[in-house]
Amino acid sequence: MLLEAKKIRKSYLLGDNTISILRGVDLTVAEGEFVSIMGTSGSGKSTLLYILGGLDTPDQGEYFFNERNMLALSDQDRSWIRAHWLGFVFQTFDLLSELDVVENISLPFLYNKTDSEQRDRQVMEAVEKVGLAHRRAHRPTELSGGEMQRVAIARALAINPKLILADEPTGNLDSRSSFDILNLFSELHKTGTTIIMVTHDKNVAAFSERTLNMADGYLK
Repeated sequence: MLLEAKKIRKSYLLGDNTISILRGVDLTVAEGEFVSIMGTSGSGKSTLLYILGGLDTPDQGEYFFNERNMLALSDQDRSWIRAHWLGFVFQTFDLLSELDVVENISLPFLYNKTDSEQRDRQVMEAVEKVGLAHRRAHRPTELSGGEMQRVAIARALAINPKLILADEPTGNLDSRSSFDILNLFSELHKTGTTIIMVTHDKNVAAFSERTLNMADGYLK
């Protein structure tokens, strides 16, 4: 099993009120799976994704990733895991406008001490996988929304992660670009890439092999 989360709870303070977001979430994902987590806005699906990615910690529960107890690790060790084993794709692309495609894809290697020759090879392999070799010298302002998301996916892929976490990856795209991105995820899944994707759209979730629903703080 690549990851296993048990009884994950997370609450936030809003003024004098405590808002329970996750009330006891259980999740297991095997290596090579493509899993979608569906839910309405505010249901907690993105909060869960951030916990799985080591970007947030739960109030209670257990979480093991690649046989590591994530909640027992230091911040430094969790940062190492994010830099070497986890690829993130967000709705807003999060590209740096002053950098070209290759430079944006290379950003994770600021925290991943791969030698320069290996880094360049992995970056170019990622560029090829997402079909942007002909756009590699372009900056984000010269790209379409779909192309910018392809850059974000290539950036996630470049470190050869054990898991890609995608938070509403088609949320800012038109239907044609969304279809292209989802087909790209499907192709990556066929090559053995493990993907967990958060979405509110059942048509997007249909591209995965397993769909879970987040409601009332639980996965169902």
